[in-house]
Amino acid sequence: MNTDAKMGMGMPANMSMATMRVKLDQTVVPAGKVTFQVSNTSKDTVHEMIVVPVADAKKAALPYAPNENRVNEDAAGHLGEVSELDPGKTGSLTLDLKAGNYAVFCNIPGHFMNGMWATILVK
Repeated sequence: MNTDAKMGMGMPANMSMATMRVKLDQTVVPAGKVTFQVSNTSKDTVHEMIVVPVADAKKAALPYAPNENRVNEDAAGHLGEVSELDPGKTGSLTLDLKAGNYAVFCNIPGHFMNGMWATILVK
C-alpha cells in the first residue's frame, strides 16, 4: 500500500495504478431495498464496505481526515456498513436507497486513497 497515494474519489489520479479496489457486480440498480453481498477476497488484509450518498459521482470528493488517513464517515453521510471483514470472509448490508449516486468504499486507514472505492447509481 502506498501511504502517499492520492487515488481517492474526485482526485485526478491514474486509477490504473491503484493497488486496491472495490469491484461491483452491478453499477446501476433500482431504487428501494438494495442488498450488498460483500466478500473480502484478500488473502491477508482486513477490509470493510461503507455506503454514502454523493451529489455527483464523477466529481465528488469525500471529506477526508488526513490525520486519520481515512474518510470522515459522519461528515460523508454514512448510511451503513459491513464492518471489518477478515480475509476470505463475507457479510451483507441491506439499505432502502432513493434514486441518486452513492459511493461504496473501504475506510480502513489508507485503503480509500489507494483506490478502494466505487460508485453506484440508483434509479
